[in-house]
Amino acid sequence: MADEMVLETQQWLNNNYGNVPGFNKVKEDGKTGWPTIYALIRALQHELGITELSDNFGTDTSNRFDSKIVPKLEIGYKSNVVRLIQYAFWCKGISPVESGGEFTEYTLKAIKELQSDAGFPNGDGKFTSKWAKALFDMSAFVLVSGGDKTVRTMQQWLNVNYNIYFGILPCDGIYQRATNTALIYALQSEEGLPPESEATEGQPFANGNYGNTTTQLTPTLQVGDSGGFVEILQYGLYVNGFYKKGPFNGNFTDKLATEISKFASFMEYDSRNALAGIADITTFKGLLISSGDTNRTAIGADTSTQLTPAQVKTLVDNGVKYVGRYLTGSVGSGSDERNKYLTSEEIDSILGSGLSIFPIYQDNYPEVKYFNKEQGISDAIAAAKAAIKLGVPYGTIIYFAVDVDVEDGDIAGTVIPYFEGVFGTLTGYGFRVGVYGTRNVCQRVIDQKTAVYAFVSDMSTGYSGNLGFAMPQDWAFDQFFEYTVGSGEGAVGIDQVGVSQVDLGMQYVYKNTSNYPDWFFQKLAAIGIIWPMLSKVIKATIELEQDAYFDAGPFHIYTELSEKLSIGEGDNETSFNISKGEISNSFYEQLKDFGDALSLSGDDAKTELYHKLGEIVEGGVFQITPAPFKEKEKGNVGLEVKIDFEGEKEGKTGEVELTIDVYMNKKTIDDSGDDDEKDAYDKLEKITNAKDSEVKSKSTQNAFYAQFFSGIVEESSSTIGEAVLLAIVLALLIKFGPLILTLILA
Repeated sequence: MADEMVLETQQWLNNNYGNVPGFNKVKEDGKTGWPTIYALIRALQHELGITELSDNFGTDTSNRFDSKIVPKLEIGYKSNVVRLIQYAFWCKGISPVESGGEFTEYTLKAIKELQSDAGFPNGDGKFTSKWAKALFDMSAFVLVSGGDKTVRTMQQWLNVNYNIYFGILPCDGIYQRATNTALIYALQSEEGLPPESEATEGQPFANGNYGNTTTQLTPTLQVGDSGGFVEILQYGLYVNGFYKKGPFNGNFTDKLATEISKFASFMEYDSRNALAGIADITTFKGLLISSGDTNRTAIGADTSTQLTPAQVKTLVDNGVKYVGRYLTGSVGSGSDERNKYLTSEEIDSILGSGLSIFPIYQDNYPEVKYFNKEQGISDAIAAAKAAIKLGVPYGTIIYFAVDVDVEDGDIAGTVIPYFEGVFGTLTGYGFRVGVYGTRNVCQRVIDQKTAVYAFVSDMSTGYSGNLGFAMPQDWAFDQFFEYTVGSGEGAVGIDQVGVSQVDLGMQYVYKNTSNYPDWFFQKLAAIGIIWPMLSKVIKATIELEQDAYFDAGPFHIYTELSEKLSIGEGDNETSFNISKGEISNSFYEQLKDFGDALSLSGDDAKTELYHKLGEIVEGGVFQITPAPFKEKEKGNVGLEVKIDFEGEKEGKTGEVELTIDVYMNKKTIDDSGDDDEKDAYDKLEKITNAKDSEVKSKSTQNAFYAQFFSGIVEESSSTIGEAVLLAIVLALLIKFGPLILTLILA
């Protein structure tokens, strides 16, 4: 919506400066934006006597403002510069009441309001160039949508204590590049490094980069220490997802030591100090720059080199256990071009030496415009075909590279649709999707659930997607340093990679020696992808072609692959036909009726999960019932899912039944003391054991089972022991529990 005063600003600017060389007229729409801000800056430069106008509020503009304007800024002073200041306040959202070009008490009040928002509640009202630069800018000084109050407090603290190094920092509550750089400046200030403007010739000075001098001066802190270093440490932990409750007072306590230890463990640092809660160079660098301390050791590497046995031995000798290799393509150009794709001989050498491989797909030019949904589909097909040819086991994660600094505002229109295309296609081939890119890119893609783990390009410390962003929780690999390791024939250029070991990579070459066609195994792996908690046990079923078992917190999970079909045709009440990639409509009608009764949205009713199941199975029968009695599970209750696959592909026909039994372990739940888990168990037990005469309708009972099962498997992961029964399970069985029982039991 147009703002009346912003519109007046734009009209006045165009009328007064429209014919000035170098001034760009602004659109008169009443909307604040960079074009209006740039016009204000250029108009100010003209008033200051600058002839070469620019959009930058630079050193010359600052010096002239301080010498020509600041001495005159007092009540009663009139000039076009004052009018520009007043208009800039209107654009900032701070009312100076007037806009006639006279410096009044209202103008002074607006200045003090800006200073207060920036962290100076008792601002002196002096409007020097550092304040003018902050005003003639789009940066916000109030908490914005999505902002964090603690981050805003930190920004204000940085302004008050260290503004001589970087000017006036935005105070919007968003941890971003400028805030991250300001923390490094604060560290350099505490180390005694002067601002560049105050440094003598040849003297090191603060520059906002974590370089050699800053590294050498970084202290080691422990319990009992206090001061600015500690407060920087406290805020550094906070913006990286730790020490979330403070306090932020510069005192090194046992609580702070514990959080340092947690951070070091999360990042898989090998520093004894950091793991013991002592803040050393590993901790400080890990908190303030994405690459962290590049002198740390790691057990992973990636390379574009087709590895010889001698080079593999070099990796082994240097402690490498995981190596990232490209599935396709070449690097370089002209006479320097060489193949980078993984070969079967290489695989034998790598796996034979006890290393694992994490596959990477990057056969593109690093440009933002490359990424779109159609390209994602094409790349997924190419990656899948290469992986199958090499014998990469189904269920393996393939990391698709975004090797370019995509600005935050561009991700939604490029990277997100690209990974939608990758995920929708690669899943059908039975492989899982990983994302390689900056911290921000990785997190955004994982949030969309189109990738499971991140391979983070932390080595690119200057990328906007790394500065000011915390490490994704679901990181698998952390690329942080490039160098050549070994000598002679064994020398090889690598990127050093930290490893969280949530992804074990490719550990063997897959060969189908069964009677089942490959596409059955692709479908099985795909089910493990859409139901994450089942991924490990289904992968084991594929590998072993026999019963498999997996223990996940209070859940005991069994799978069995059989050539004997037991369901038969769907009866539209307890079992359902799958045809042409869709489960029969009666199943969705049951889910819809159940969801409507509980006032759930379509997403909450989990129909999308089962649509994906139908797309994967394509043709067959699907059923969810109470789990059968097992002597080992005596006293436990659970659910059984059976999926009959049938069909023909590439001239190969067949049929097979996958049985999945998920039991809730009563003893584990009782011992946990978790009332929510106990409540969920009791409700499932009561509904499962209800007599036929007590059940209002089989279809409603079946819909309940479908909801319960999807709530368990869709949101869970290998760490489910720490947070079981998430999302739908809790929503249905706790918040709506009594209503469910009313619906189902007579």
